[in-house]
Amino acid sequence: MDDSFTFGTRARRSAGIKRRARAPRADARPGRAGTGRVVWLVAGGIVAVVAIAGVMSLMKRGGEEIASSNQTAVSQIGTADDVQAKMTAQQTASAVQQLYAEQGSYRAITPSALRGVEPAADYTGGASTGPNVVSVSSSPSGVGLAVKSSSGTCFLERFATGGVSYGTGTTCTGEAAMSASARSWPA
Repeated sequence: MDDSFTFGTRARRSAGIKRRARAPRADARPGRAGTGRVVWLVAGGIVAVVAIAGVMSLMKRGGEEIASSNQTAVSQIGTADDVQAKMTAQQTASAVQQLYAEQGSYRAITPSALRGVEPAADYTGGASTGPNVVSVSSSPSGVGLAVKSSSGTCFLERFATGGVSYGTGTTCTGEAAMSASARSWPA
């Protein structure tokens, strides 16, 4: 027996089946050759514009959040600066009350008299220039104190027979404090 293998003989084509020629493709018509590409380019452009707009919106929102947190930090710093000025004014208020109790007159409360009772601050007859500088103005009817915060706010205090009045303003002098009329400093 022979160990060889063959595929056999080739089959013959049948004479009855003829192949037809293929019809031309539909997009091969004149004038429509690039329409599909144009549609894809326009759609891709729209997707790109939407993606860019989304990224820009996210960036804007992030920037606004950063600005908001910076504004909060600045506000908190301003509040801390105001606390220092208010503390100086309150220490001076204690000295004013002590001098009034000793002297019996508001006229005797001067920058030099306050310096002798409460030396922690600087006292002046002019304008306050910082949170440790107290502007003092006295008259027979009362005493006005003004302390300027590092934030720029001026805290005013007026002592009179009717009690203590508070205020804030831009003119930071004891004379301006004589017109303070609120029951407390604004929060």
